[in-house]
Formats: sequence, C-alpha cells, structure tokens
Amino acid sequence: MHTLRLLAATAALGLLAGCAGTSPERASAGISSAGTTPTHHATKRTGTPSAAPSSTGPARCTTRDLRVSLTGGEGAAGSTYFDLNLTNTSSHPCRTGGFGGVSLVGGGNGTQIGAPADRTQTDKVRAITLQPGGKATATLRETNAENYPAAKCRPAPAEGFRVYPPNETHAAYVAHGSTGCRNEKVHLLSLAPYQRAG
Repeated sequence: MHTLRLLAATAALGLLAGCAGTSPERASAGISSAGTTPTHHATKRTGTPSAAPSSTGPARCTTRDLRVSLTGGEGAAGSTYFDLNLTNTSSHPCRTGGFGGVSLVGGGNGTQIGAPADRTQTDKVRAITLQPGGKATATLRETNAENYPAAKCRPAPAEGFRVYPPNETHAAYVAHGSTGCRNEKVHLLSLAPYQRAG
C-alpha cells in the first residue's frame, strides 16, 4: 500500500511538471510546447508579396507610411486606365516596388467583388526607395464589365478599390464607383509593377 501511494504521488508530480513546461508567453504567442507554430488556414487576399526583404537600407514601406490615390481614368478599347499612386507621408525614407494587390469592393471597403487584379509587365519589377513626399505609381487597367454577357459576368455595383501596397497585408481603400463581375473567372483588373514617379 505504501508503495502504491508513492507511485501515485510521483505520477502526479510528473503531470504538474509537464503542464509547467509551456510558459504563458509561449501560449499567448501561439507556440506549442514542442516549439512549433500551429498551422492556420490562410484567408484569401490580394496583397501578395512581390519583393524580397532587404537586410540593409531603409525599412519597407508599410500601409501606414503611404497615401494611396487614383488619378487618370483614360478609356480605350473597352477598358479604363488609371495611375495608382503611393506617396510616402512618413518622416523617413522607405523601400517599396514590385507588385501590390487590388480588388473591387462594395459597401465602403466591404466585400470583394470578383477576381483580384492580374499582374502584367513582370520584366519591369524593381526596388524603389521613397524619400518623404516621394511617389511611386503603377498602371491599373479596369475592363468594362459590360464587355461580358450578364449571365457570365453576374454584375454587381462596386464602390471602390481595396489596395495592398507591395509586401503588405494591410489594405487601403480608394473610392471609385463602377461595376464588377461576381464571377471570379472574369478578370476585369490588371496591375503593372510600381515605378518611381517623376
């Protein structure tokens, strides 16, 4: 009987030691006691990273460093072409360049409508350092939804663009009224890589 009580006490101490192996910091960081990060299902977004981070030079431009604006709006052959602009509004230089992400949304930066923008002119991808007040621009092409049969397009009113700067997962919103296609097989948008403006 004494031996059984001793074995039970030893087992209880072992369980307590195992529970103490995961610190509150590791638990709050989502890291298991085995030192691995749990796998999470990624949600669909349009801000696909496009340029490798650099260990030297300015830090990358974050969405909060940038003012996103839309200019132009010239029509040609069933499409409209815009300049999508990123202006560094911070007090420090930052690095950007390559591709960002764009999609049509409804309801004031609400639900995405249809497919995100396709990439074009991949040979022109280059890194850009923006000084405070500096600007980068990319050509955004929007094909008219009316070019497609309504049954294929499944048209829906859009109120603006959700814009992800390069290498960013936080989006900005630019108001722009148009018509999108709910059918994700219809690609209305295409985006060139950002270039230094001016």
